[in-house]
Amino acid sequence: METQTLEQVSGVDGLDVNAVDSLAVVNEKLAASSLRIAVVPIALCDLLEKNARFMRIEQYRRLVDNIKRDGCLTSVPFAVRHGERYVILSGNHRVKAARDAGLTDVLLLYTDRELSHAQQVAIQLAHNAIVGQDDLAILRELYDEINDVALKEYSGLDDVLLGRMEPPSLDPLSEKGLEYRVVSIAFLPDEVERAETLFTRALEQASGDATWVNRYGDYDRFLDALTAAKSAAGVKNTATAFGLLLDLAEKHLDEIPRPAPKKAKEQK
Repeated sequence: METQTLEQVSGVDGLDVNAVDSLAVVNEKLAASSLRIAVVPIALCDLLEKNARFMRIEQYRRLVDNIKRDGCLTSVPFAVRHGERYVILSGNHRVKAARDAGLTDVLLLYTDRELSHAQQVAIQLAHNAIVGQDDLAILRELYDEINDVALKEYSGLDDVLLGRMEPPSLDPLSEKGLEYRVVSIAFLPDEVERAETLFTRALEQASGDATWVNRYGDYDRFLDALTAAKSAAGVKNTATAFGLLLDLAEKHLDEIPRPAPKKAKEQK
């Protein structure tokens, strides 16, 4: 499989003669530089082995659905050409999503200039880091101008990202007049049995002379851990995420320090 020339791309993924002429004009304008535009088979695209940019599962699914809706990529990835293959320096998720959306070819902006490894990494990081920031007020205004629910979903934004859903306000605990809040998590029968067994073992290993109310900061850590588990596994159910935390706790249960044995009191 070879990269298709301008004469060969007619009819590929909807490109017609006018599109071919347009590509020829663009590449003519780029002739003085090392940059070119080409329609490239995805099979000839190599994704980065080490990529600091990640995408949550729900974001990636939205990207795939958007590409299916559009029938093509609406933003052009950047690559460096090595022989007949193209290493994607910017747009790895887009190329992968295009493949998962059923596309066989993508439009690439590429360079055939010899780049050192350091130069390639610098381009990769720059394209990920230098992206600007959104003015939240204007972003909300633009979002509100979309009057179609499907298009709102297409935008990848929601009320949480726009800051319209405020986090709950929790008063800190004090020594006097403690107020307790009960958090209920629903488990299936086999799950609750496993959780109870694990809690019992943990309490046995860490038991002491007194029981203290946990710190407020630890409650935040617990919520952060739940959020991280949900994001990593792509789940929304709190009980499922809690089960993932139980898996981790079970693996490291032996690391909980055991209390020192009490010395027997000497008889007088």
